[in-house]
Amino acid sequence: MDKWTFSTNGVSIMGRYGIPCIGFGPGHEDQAHAPNEVTWKDELVKAAAMYAVIPALYARNFRDK
Repeated sequence: MDKWTFSTNGVSIMGRYGIPCIGFGPGHEDQAHAPNEVTWKDELVKAAAMYAVIPALYARNFRDK
């Protein structure tokens, strides 16, 4: 675990409202929110797969709690 060198909405969500956040996304940190940012297609596909599966896993594991 480490910190990001750029800002996300997690600053407000965790800082203001105390809701824990996980940062996850495709690409390399040095490219994030940079002019002419680059994201590699294979990383974008993998991230999209995770974005699709995370809510399903959460619902399956925590729906009755």
